[in-house]
Amino acid sequence: MLKRILWRSVFVIITIVASLFSGISLQQRWGHAEAMPEAVAIAVTDDEVSVEDGRFLTLRPRRVAERMGLIVYPGAYTDVRGYLPTLRPFAAAGYRVVIAHMPFELAVFGIDRALEIQAANPDVKRWALVGHSIGGTMGTLFASRNPAALAGVIVWDAYPPSFANFPDYPQPVWLIHRARPDGSPSPVFAAQRGEFPPEARWVPIRGGIHMYFGSFEKGGYEEEWAPSVSREEQHAQVVRATLDALAAM
Repeated sequence: MLKRILWRSVFVIITIVASLFSGISLQQRWGHAEAMPEAVAIAVTDDEVSVEDGRFLTLRPRRVAERMGLIVYPGAYTDVRGYLPTLRPFAAAGYRVVIAHMPFELAVFGIDRALEIQAANPDVKRWALVGHSIGGTMGTLFASRNPAALAGVIVWDAYPPSFANFPDYPQPVWLIHRARPDGSPSPVFAAQRGEFPPEARWVPIRGGIHMYFGSFEKGGYEEEWAPSVSREEQHAQVVRATLDALAAM
């Protein structure tokens, strides 16, 4: 009798796990954001930046000395190469940029991946973290649990989970967010202001949208409004603001 109950329990657990992974697979297939061809085209080494795609996607400066490391937590169901137009300038400016390949393309399954990146790059002594979308949310959770691991956190169009105790995070925090043309944030962010440290710096991307933090096509994300800036202009603003944040760290 006990053996039968155990087998039934195992069967239920296997069924739940199989359903979970099946659902993740379907979501990836239906909502996957593909990197645009121009982003894929720059996933190569040139005179300024070396590109290594293995366990992590790593960008290294070739013309200037490295300042520090930058860990990147990507948004859900994205080809991470779609972030290269906004990330290559950081490598060219002297930052070792390491983009985390997340399990099942979901940062919720790789919250502590920053520790693996740091262990794999022991020569880099100081790190900051930038996260987009759910990658930003999980990045703030990682930072709140490991306050000494990073020199600061840069959040691209996301906000911390309420249980993260992120308002007490002691390092610099910058939120770079989509905004209406007048600079006002989305109500989504306005409602979450209390989840950030009081000293956090908020930088609006006027007329920007969520998916213009990278270069993607397809995907299932529904924007709040149509963009009033080009993708290239938003990239330029995001890069400038992020470089300012890194300089402050």
